[in-house]
Amino acid sequence: MKRMRWPRFRQGRPSSAGTTLIELMASMAILSVLLVVLGSTLEVALGRFRSGTDKQVSHGGANLAVAWIEADLASHLSSRSSNLPRLPEAVSPVQREFFENKLLLPFEINRTQGTGMPEGRSFQNAAPEFASLAFVTHRALTGIEAGEEGPSIVGYYVSYARNSPLGGDERRGMKLFRHFRRGLPGLGDGGSTGIILHVSQAINDQWDETAPGASRPLEAPNESAVRQGQFRNQDLPFLLSSRVSSREDMTPVFATQPWPSYPVVERLGSPPPTFSPDRGSEAAWRDPSHPVHDSVFPDEPMCDHVVRFELTPYRRVVLSDGTTEVMDAAALNGHLGLPESGEWPVLVTPDFIEVLITTVNEKAALTLRRYDDWIIDWEQTDPVLWSEGRKIIEREMATHRYRVQLPPRST
Repeated sequence: MKRMRWPRFRQGRPSSAGTTLIELMASMAILSVLLVVLGSTLEVALGRFRSGTDKQVSHGGANLAVAWIEADLASHLSSRSSNLPRLPEAVSPVQREFFENKLLLPFEINRTQGTGMPEGRSFQNAAPEFASLAFVTHRALTGIEAGEEGPSIVGYYVSYARNSPLGGDERRGMKLFRHFRRGLPGLGDGGSTGIILHVSQAINDQWDETAPGASRPLEAPNESAVRQGQFRNQDLPFLLSSRVSSREDMTPVFATQPWPSYPVVERLGSPPPTFSPDRGSEAAWRDPSHPVHDSVFPDEPMCDHVVRFELTPYRRVVLSDGTTEVMDAAALNGHLGLPESGEWPVLVTPDFIEVLITTVNEKAALTLRRYDDWIIDWEQTDPVLWSEGRKIIEREMATHRYRVQLPPRST
C-alpha cells in the first residue's frame, strides 16, 4: 500500500500580483497633484475664455453704437443754401463765409451753453460727465405713408439706469442711449417737426418756416439770432428745448425731454410726464392730430457698462493763404471770432469726429454699486492715487477708438 503524500506549501516572498497600501497611497497622491494642476489649468483657460467673451461682447456693443452714429451722421442736416437777406455790416468776412445765405440748424456736440434749458446741456437726463451728440437728420423710420415724414432728430447720451424692470433686481449702471424723434406730420411732442420749426425760427427767420407764400412785412425787424449777427452758442436755443404747437402763432412751448429706459428716478433731471404713456393704435398714429403724438417713449441703450464716452470734432478750414488747417473746437472758435474757447460752435458741422468708448466687463460692473463709482477722473494717471474701484476698472476695461467721417459738405 502506497503512502499518501501531503502537498507542500512553499515559503518565501509573497506574490507581486497584488498592490500594497503604500503603493496605493502614493498613486492617490500623484493623482491628486495631477487633478490640482489640471483644475488650475482649466480655471485659467475658463477665465481667459470668459475674459475673451466679455471683450467680444463689449467690443460688439461699442461697434454697434458707432455703426448707428455713423449711419445717422450720413444723412445729417445742419445747413442748406437759401436766398436770405445779407448779414449785418459788422459781421466779419470769415463769419460771412460760414453763415451768409444759409438756413442753419444746430449740430450739438458736448454742448453746455444755450437758451431754453434749465440745465446747461443738450439732454437734461444725461450724466454730465460724459459726452453728448444731437442733430437733425433726413433719416426716418418706416410706418407712415411715404412722403409724410420730414427731418428727424437723433441724439446720443450716457445715463444712469437700472438693468431691468424686474422686481428685486437693483443692478444698475451707465449706458449709452440713442434718442430718435421722428419727423411726424403734426406738431406733437412725440415728433421732431415742432422742435425743428422752433429752432429754425429762432436762428433764421420765422417767415421762412410759415405757410407757403407768407413773408415778413416790410420794415419789420428780423429778431432771429443769425440775422442779427449772433453766432455764439449762448445766444442760440438748445435743439431739444422747445417746440411750436401751432403754425398760426408759432408760440414755443417746452418740449418733453428724452429719458432712458428703466431710469433711476432720483437721477432724472427732467422727469417724464408718465412712465407708461398710451402707445395708441395704428389708426391713432396715422392721425396727425391725435394726442398720442404728444408722447415721448423711453430710449433703449446701445451699449452697457460705459465708464467713458468722448466725442472730439474737427473741421478742415481753408485759410486766407490757401493752406488747409484741421481745427478743433478751440481753434475754430478763435478762427470765427467767437468766445466759447472749448465748446463746438453749434452752427458749424464738423468734417469728422473722433469717438472714444470705454466699457468694463460684467465682473467689474457688479462692483460699481453707486453712481459715483462710474465717474472716473481720466486726467489722473498716477496709479498710486487710484482708488480700489479705479484699479478694478483699469484691469477689466476695454477702450475702443473710432474716427467717424461725415459726408462731404454740399455748401
